[in-house]
Amino acid sequence: MSDSQVTIIGAGPSGLTLAWWLVEQGISVTVLERETVIPSDMRASTFHPATLDLLTDSGLAAALIERGTVVPQWQYLIHESGERAVFDMSHLSEVTAYPFRLQCEQFQLTELLAEKLAKQPLCELRLGATLQSVIPGESQVTVQYQSAGEDCAHVCDWLIAADGASSQVRKSLGLDFDGQTFPKTSITLVLEYPFEDDIPNLLGVNYVWLPDRHYSLMRLRNTWRLTYSPEQDQDIESALSEAIAQTHIARVSPRASGAAILTRNYYTLHQRCLARFCHGRTLFVGDAAHLNSPAGGMGMNSGIHDARSLADHLVPVINGDDPLLLERYDRRRRTIAQEEVQRLSARNYARHRETEVSKRVLIWNELQEIVSDPVKHRDFLLDAAMIRSRQREMTIE
Repeated sequence: MSDSQVTIIGAGPSGLTLAWWLVEQGISVTVLERETVIPSDMRASTFHPATLDLLTDSGLAAALIERGTVVPQWQYLIHESGERAVFDMSHLSEVTAYPFRLQCEQFQLTELLAEKLAKQPLCELRLGATLQSVIPGESQVTVQYQSAGEDCAHVCDWLIAADGASSQVRKSLGLDFDGQTFPKTSITLVLEYPFEDDIPNLLGVNYVWLPDRHYSLMRLRNTWRLTYSPEQDQDIESALSEAIAQTHIARVSPRASGAAILTRNYYTLHQRCLARFCHGRTLFVGDAAHLNSPAGGMGMNSGIHDARSLADHLVPVINGDDPLLLERYDRRRRTIAQEEVQRLSARNYARHRETEVSKRVLIWNELQEIVSDPVKHRDFLLDAAMIRSRQREMTIE
């Protein structure tokens, strides 16, 4: 039996950023992670300006920029005709120090944070710790987990569930995770192939329409991420097979057919949200609290925004403020999750995957109208860059 002020379940982006912001304020933290090494998760690859602004003071923004690809412009593109709707992030230069999208794998952030936390005497990172159950109490929470085949118990003043979409903390407490599963799933392939040589005017981030389907191409430092929807009702094994994956690659670029696929992942897309993010002394952040379509790259970013907000509310409570302050964290981040992140990502999901010609025409005309009007252009980007959601959050009391 051991104890700490705060225990965080999960060493993903939201869990480790929260750990860092807490130890910086003198709070002792234990992080329990079921994997035996920091996960090299390729799931998210977009850091938005609002997130980079939050990571500035720690030096993490600069370190990520060194490891990633800066994308000052991104676009919607019609594959056959080459027609484009280009969004220019310089419209945001007055409201952020980072008027661009940064394409960088999420594991780059977690590796950087793990290195920083390893030097912090207030933080203990326990890998290979598989959560078994959570036992809430009035003034403390007991966590039961297994490590190296042994049963262990850990007591903390506050427990943070940052253990992702399949949160064992959430399941242990028997909490409903209401919402929906999107009808289309998603496959992402990572390839080391020069798509820019085959597709004219390709930018760092591209959302593209083919005649009867869609794909996206996102540039990382030395690779491209190709994302598309598999055929309806196709089983996972078939969808990820070499032959079928190469068929999808060939639709994007016939010359790329046969290119080596470095990694491949299959994602079921959900939109879900807890009814409350605060349950006594157990608090939820990131995918453990809410899920959204990855279209637009808002999931990881919103989890980091949760972590910042929770740190700003939990530290004062630990230092003696009324615990009711945490209810404002819940109001702020749950409102943003449902009314901003889920709304915008669902809109992106529908826009990217639309195949009906008449509806595509309407979407395309709207996009052209936005990019041609500086006021609408900037307004659109304030949402896409998650700056407006951060601004709105601060107005919620």
